[in-house]
Amino acid sequence: MGETLNQLVDRYLTTMVEDHPGFATFLGIHEHDAELGEFTPDAMEGKLQRQQGLLNDLEAIELADGGTDAAIDRAVLRATLKSAIFEHEVLRTHERMPGSYIGAALEGCHSLIVKEFAPIQERAVSLLGRMRGVPDVLSAINQNCCDVPEVFATVGSQMAAGGVAFMKSVVPAVAESVPDLKAELLAAADKAAAAFDETASSLAAMAERATEPFAAGQDSYDWLLRESHLLDFDGRELAEMGREMMADTKERIKELAREIDPDASWHEVMEELKADHPSKDELKERYLFEMMRARDFVVDKGLVTVPAGEELNVIDTPVFIRAIIPYAAYMPPGPFEEQQHGLFYVTPVDELLSLDEQDRQLRGHSVHTIPVVALHEGYPGHHLQLVRANACERKIRKLTWNTVFVEGWALYCEEMMKDVGFYPDARTRLGQLKETLWRAARILVDTGLQVGEMSIEEGIEFMMREVALERVNATAEVKRYAGHPTQPSSYMIGKRAIMSIREKYESEAADSFSLREFHDRLLDLGSLQPKLVEVALGMRSVDEIR
Repeated sequence: MGETLNQLVDRYLTTMVEDHPGFATFLGIHEHDAELGEFTPDAMEGKLQRQQGLLNDLEAIELADGGTDAAIDRAVLRATLKSAIFEHEVLRTHERMPGSYIGAALEGCHSLIVKEFAPIQERAVSLLGRMRGVPDVLSAINQNCCDVPEVFATVGSQMAAGGVAFMKSVVPAVAESVPDLKAELLAAADKAAAAFDETASSLAAMAERATEPFAAGQDSYDWLLRESHLLDFDGRELAEMGREMMADTKERIKELAREIDPDASWHEVMEELKADHPSKDELKERYLFEMMRARDFVVDKGLVTVPAGEELNVIDTPVFIRAIIPYAAYMPPGPFEEQQHGLFYVTPVDELLSLDEQDRQLRGHSVHTIPVVALHEGYPGHHLQLVRANACERKIRKLTWNTVFVEGWALYCEEMMKDVGFYPDARTRLGQLKETLWRAARILVDTGLQVGEMSIEEGIEFMMREVALERVNATAEVKRYAGHPTQPSSYMIGKRAIMSIREKYESEAADSFSLREFHDRLLDLGSLQPKLVEVALGMRSVDEIR
């Protein structure tokens, strides 16, 4: 008797845990917490071969009586494995994006500090092991990376500089709490900081002489839409959708702006709203307040079931990713963690900037958009959705996340919360529309960047002109877009798909439709591609994915 799908999923999990110790820590599997993994050319080739072997074995499995869930699970794993192989062989992330190595080293260390799954003494021992492994991980950049585009070298340099700050400011605080390891932790931190500093300098020099284009290309972009996200349109069609979405959202913005101030343009109204922001010392507290207000609203209105025991903490964005996270972000708990405690990152003002530039950063945190961001990242957005996904009984769905669903759900929530009366006034509703316009604009920048029709500077200017972003924030945004083709577009694609699914579901349910029941059923499926959601809900034939 051949291998079953469940057995292959178990083997996939074992492979991922052994090949990616940092990912294992995130998942809540802690056997390799003192390791960062191997990143030599031979090790990277070995990881590729194991992924290819798993895909070959997956295609050989027959699902004669596995039912719909099994067919969906196989489609999920197939898309995940094919995407990993494509990223290595075609996008060549391991050769073109030095930030992937820096991120692996820093996230591996950072997760041991912020995830309180064990006593600090135990986690500090693992942290010591990982910090000692940092120089080897960074040395793999020189072994593997070639043809690095300027933007990827620049982002890598900024991340490495953040690594220096992390080792010099965050680790010493941990060391103080474990006196018997303090000397060793500080010594390892010094060596890691030196390695990060050297990497930052070498990547900055690499950026100055880089000539390689960063764009993925039209064919690769279309492949990601089709094979990773299981969508039935290409990049050109997506760009046209983006233009239509921008035009429609702008009309809604203009209409609402006239209600607020009939004598001002919508840009002028937006600038007035951006001037109303918390002080830099009040930033996190304002996000926390709005996050809890959104949670209370979701519970009171019965919009979706909030699982027992979950928790969401608001903290500063880690220093090593602030260069590409200008506003806020979310880090979910691992699916195998006993404590389902998420982290809501808020990027603090950069104290090294001039006072004028600091004010420009703060203008991106208007009190009229903070409620929208807070619900997007927290309740009923990312945190609630991903905690629910973590509870899914299908193991492969604990291990994979489709960005179209994840980002689409959070953006859908922004609109849904408006419809049920969460926003207190027209100014906040305008803030929500501005966030929608920003996501629509991302489609045009994302597709433009990746097919070679838009430069980084043109993307920055577009976001400043069309969405009224401040330059410092637009720059961070566009740099991130360059390295993650299709992810910036996932928000609007996913929102559109979820709204379509809801319309079909509501039409079939008629008078018995319950928003809470629909949301609960949707979230219990996991973070699936919309096409697979439709199969799970009986809106598509399972034969389409066999």
